[in-house]
Amino acid sequence: MATINQDYSRLQDEALLLNIVRRSASLPAHFTTVTTIRGRSRVFAGANLSVPFGGDAPSDFSFNPHMSVEQGPGFDVSTQDNQEFYRGYIAPISTASLELMLRQDHAPELVLSLFLESAHIQGPEGAERFYNNPSKPAEFERFQQLVNRLVDQGISMETVLLVSPYGPELELEQAPSLDQLISARKENLLIETRGEGRYQLTESVESARFCFALPSEALFKRARCKLENKKEFQLGDPDFFGSVGGNRVYFEAEGIGKLELSTRSLADVFDYLGECVREQEKGKLLTTRTQAGELPIIRVLKGPTTDAVVNVEFAGDRYSIPSGLDGGQSGAVLSMVSQLLSQAQSVENMPNNSINLIGQ
Repeated sequence: MATINQDYSRLQDEALLLNIVRRSASLPAHFTTVTTIRGRSRVFAGANLSVPFGGDAPSDFSFNPHMSVEQGPGFDVSTQDNQEFYRGYIAPISTASLELMLRQDHAPELVLSLFLESAHIQGPEGAERFYNNPSKPAEFERFQQLVNRLVDQGISMETVLLVSPYGPELELEQAPSLDQLISARKENLLIETRGEGRYQLTESVESARFCFALPSEALFKRARCKLENKKEFQLGDPDFFGSVGGNRVYFEAEGIGKLELSTRSLADVFDYLGECVREQEKGKLLTTRTQAGELPIIRVLKGPTTDAVVNVEFAGDRYSIPSGLDGGQSGAVLSMVSQLLSQAQSVENMPNNSINLIGQ
């Protein structure tokens, strides 16, 4: 089983690296998924026996036994050329997914750099816009300054309930009965009174919001984590600081200012990593702050290398991610992208192609 897991992990990492390299060359990414994993182990045994015949034949004979072993896992692979996958591929990454990434051991600077496309801060002194653009070093460095500013004030995420209207407002001559209230509750709905004879069905769903654990700026203090122990937010609340549709995450404090973040889709993330590789080929390593110092977001070497964790061939050249600190934060990047890709993948109604790895 350990061998199967290692081979499957290697296939995933190679596919991710290949698509990153393809995007660096402005070529489309191509995705497959493993639908079935089969263990495989075969033993072949036999022998050759040579016996002389005829009056002049020598009296000796030869007996040569032989055995061969064929083992390794087999994989059924499907292409992800379907509408369901591409809907997830081009959709903005959810705040729930961002919360998961920030809860893991990845550096928050890396998570924000990978999944945020831009930011807009409006304050008393005017507006500031920040763009996370690897192909424009000045913009990239300015965005990193903002990321460090947010991280230094403890930017994090927390799970809250988001309450939103469910259907139109109802006008009833009588108040809802106990049975109606119980039935609504079973469907995760509540009936709220909006006035005399007026009622509204509302739905409460778990959502994730950005917040600050150690805010020092007045604006960020209004988005403090566990804000007055508030666990519920209405859709449209200016202090929600969660997704309000599309790729927009928004927060506003009246009289102080507002902060808006734009998140990427998984397709945008591959484009971003492709740009990082393209900048490397120009001699520019794009880094973010970590506890070990500034480290590359991803590092891909072109040409033969003896110390690599992932190797692929593309257009006649070999590309690899070096092991250890030489690879920067590449391992964390592949891990996060792999998790998000798994959310977008579906293995239903797709043709299978078998791949057998022999001699592992």
